[in-house]
Amino acid sequence: MENNIRILRIIALLLFITPALGLVGSLLINNYLVSFNFNTDFNYNFEENRPGNSVSYICNKENNYCSEIDLSKFKEIEKFKTLGECNIYEISHKYYYKNGKNLNLVSYENIKSFDKEFSIKYEVTNRLAASCILNSKSKTYYDLFPIFYETIYKIKTNKKTNLGTTDKVNPFIYGETSISNIVKRYPINYFFKPVLYISILFMISYWIFYNRIFKDFIKSSENFYFFKFGILSAIFLLLHVFFLGWTFESEFFTRLRRTFIVFFILFEVLAQAFLIKKIFSVKDKMEDYLYSLVVYLKFLFVATICLTTVLILIILMIFDLSAKVDYILEWNYFLVLLFFYFLSFLMWKKLN
Repeated sequence: MENNIRILRIIALLLFITPALGLVGSLLINNYLVSFNFNTDFNYNFEENRPGNSVSYICNKENNYCSEIDLSKFKEIEKFKTLGECNIYEISHKYYYKNGKNLNLVSYENIKSFDKEFSIKYEVTNRLAASCILNSKSKTYYDLFPIFYETIYKIKTNKKTNLGTTDKVNPFIYGETSISNIVKRYPINYFFKPVLYISILFMISYWIFYNRIFKDFIKSSENFYFFKFGILSAIFLLLHVFFLGWTFESEFFTRLRRTFIVFFILFEVLAQAFLIKKIFSVKDKMEDYLYSLVVYLKFLFVATICLTTVLILIILMIFDLSAKVDYILEWNYFLVLLFFYFLSFLMWKKLN
């Protein structure tokens, strides 16, 4: 039994850390990606990249009139290969007739409809380019770990990338977005889902080892209620994570998917309630293995979560809360739930 307790303590700690990392880490990754504004730039072939320097090109049908929306088709201008080759200063451009008179072309549609040869002049301004990594505090780190920034840039510009927000958010306080809106999208889902799958394995192991410990101690062959509800909660969490991000044409399947997280919460709370009940029934006989104070703290925590869950459900049924309030409750509720496992880690004594 002592060996099972040692393993359980490790699993409980990992079960607290891993999903917390998945939840908070997904938010941090999203915020970093939306705030990552560094870009590769075009090489305009300036003699010197200093304010006042300029270069001009003839624009005609052969080069698609120097198309602004696809400079890659303009053979004289190519993109730099890395972020570190960016233009330090912002580049302005103006259009001119062959006789040097200013030509007002404000959009690509204007260029396409303009069937006369003209020239475009690119000039280095005296304004530092915000998109150039060489102008930022990140330059030092880029010099040390360029592959990290180049990888982030490739992810940010990937066609599949579809972030849940356009700005940095803190939904724990301000409720700007839901958990699913952040974690179901590429590339966040490639982080969140594997971390949650690992957490589910820890969750199943958590209930298995608790079941073993009490079976050994009580000398029983029956599986306890906390074990049955705990496994059910893990199954519904698995279903929720697996179908996260899926789109169903049937309204029935859409609603069914939404019930998975509800059943996960229901069975998890029931499992913890039956577990603390079982612990209390034998705590005097297991005083060599348990810290009594933490047992009472866990009881208080479980009771508080049960009461809070009921109150939240009642409030949601009676009142039409704003989306922001819903999201604040959602983010904080799921993070607080993880303290079930941290208290389990603290509750069992460290055995030699």
